[in-house]
Amino acid sequence: MRVLVIGAGVGGLAAANGLAGRGHEVEVFEHADSLRTSGAGITVWSNGTAALRGLGVDIEPLGRPLRSLRSITDTGRLLWEADLGEVTERLGSPTVQIPRRVLIAALAGALPPGMVHFGRRCTRVVENPDHVVVEFADGTSATGDLLIGADGQRSVIRRELLGGRDARPTGWASWQGLTTSDLPIARGHQTLNIAGRAGHAGLIPSGDGLLHWWFDTPWREGDPVLSVADLREVFRGWPEPVEALLASVTDDDLGFFPHIRHKVPEVWGGARSTLLGDAVHAMPPAVAQAANQTLEDAWMLTQFLSEVDRPPAELLRAYEQERRPRVLKVSRTAALTSAQRSTPLQRLGRFPKWAATRSQLVTLRSGSNVLRTPAPVPAGAHAA
Repeated sequence: MRVLVIGAGVGGLAAANGLAGRGHEVEVFEHADSLRTSGAGITVWSNGTAALRGLGVDIEPLGRPLRSLRSITDTGRLLWEADLGEVTERLGSPTVQIPRRVLIAALAGALPPGMVHFGRRCTRVVENPDHVVVEFADGTSATGDLLIGADGQRSVIRRELLGGRDARPTGWASWQGLTTSDLPIARGHQTLNIAGRAGHAGLIPSGDGLLHWWFDTPWREGDPVLSVADLREVFRGWPEPVEALLASVTDDDLGFFPHIRHKVPEVWGGARSTLLGDAVHAMPPAVAQAANQTLEDAWMLTQFLSEVDRPPAELLRAYEQERRPRVLKVSRTAALTSAQRSTPLQRLGRFPKWAATRSQLVTLRSGSNVLRTPAPVPAGAHAA
């Protein structure tokens, strides 16, 4: 089949690899003029690396294998520590931390030359009984047997197919970066999570001396976007290496990402179309599964579209029905984790005024949930 993929992010490129590997004629259309390599790091858990291998891409040599997770409070008290080696042994696939730009480059590099078209912003979708047409802002169009919307949380394809609202903010935001660091944690294989009343912090080694770090705090539209100086004030007195890290970075290193969440619909497309990833189930990063669920989407869709003896609409709805319970569970967990709130701060003098009325106790981003996330989908079998 001729498959049109809108979006050259993680999901679109992953799906293109899987579908091209199964003999489909695939074209990917991206609104930007080149690959979008912004962002910090991505934790690809065992379910994500298993999905990638099923799609023909092995990222283990490209990233930093993670061997353990350590979680402490803002006073330094140990909450728990998890051995990721046991998870790898049980599930048969490792957890790898990788810069987003490296993952994007690996996925794009595995595709045949000319498969990805840049500067093509989708404006309209027309579905017909036996084909689908995508129109672009430059006046061109493309025709295919199937359409996959992988164009992110502000998906044009979702709006065209399903209507409705964009993803909604959750009341939280992340300030994060990926920087070269001399801190010992950057040379290790352990994730450090720190949870406290002011928010949540995390540090993950990402290979080649790079350290992925983030700070989560309550935030709503209209609140100020914090600077590094603000973060130093908010997280003053937190366990090392938080203060050392913040002393080493600048505002130029800082990325700001409000947390959002989609309502996951029951049907994700039309007779010749479907969605995957953030286009259909954008979620806050509280359980660090957004990219991993996107990779599972791509793997599962590839499996269903290998069944050439069934009508396309039937295959697309079967893919959606298989995936929806899994992503709905993870999305709800992420939303509940993000929404937990604490009593007002006792020592407001330590924090900017914006923190006084919306202090929240952040539960752990990823480690406490990784063993409860859906097991990786083994190649060659449908998920249970």
